[in-house]
Amino acid sequence: MTTTNQTPKLEGLKIVRKFKAPKSLVFAAFSTAEAFAEWWGPAGMPITVVEFEFTQGGKLHYKMEGNGQTMWGVFKYHNIMSPDLIEFVNSFSDEAGNICRPPFPMEFPYEIYNQLTFQENAGITTLTLSSHPINATAEQEAIFNSMNSNMSQGFEGTFNQLEAYLSKIQQLS
Repeated sequence: MTTTNQTPKLEGLKIVRKFKAPKSLVFAAFSTAEAFAEWWGPAGMPITVVEFEFTQGGKLHYKMEGNGQTMWGVFKYHNIMSPDLIEFVNSFSDEAGNICRPPFPMEFPYEIYNQLTFQENAGITTLTLSSHPINATAEQEAIFNSMNSNMSQGFEGTFNQLEAYLSKIQQLS
């Protein structure tokens, strides 16, 4: 299997979303298992956090269930600079947290590098997600890039859930 360099490519997925919340609150939604479990993932597929170590070199392992499916995922955190930056590699995994083939019939990359940046202006936080395949074949990279529209729609649903979570937290404060 021919792989590419681990350095993220300029191609890939980029999503920018604004939230009516301070960046410290938006960042905090990523930093605890309890918060993360309330909003991450596709709508209708609640997650269960199995392991959560939000530190550089730490790991998040979770299970998503819904629509008669069970899927597992893992994040490996590379860089965390509160409240400005989170970098991690995410993958589908098995129940034990080992990286495994994605649960659909195509050559999707096994590892995706993700960078989240948080910028605040007048109480509005801009979250920018940039994602790129790493350790992927040319075919896997092409499939990832061809799915940008579908992935953007999926993240729109996830970020809608984040927006609802942030609104709920702000109302409780």
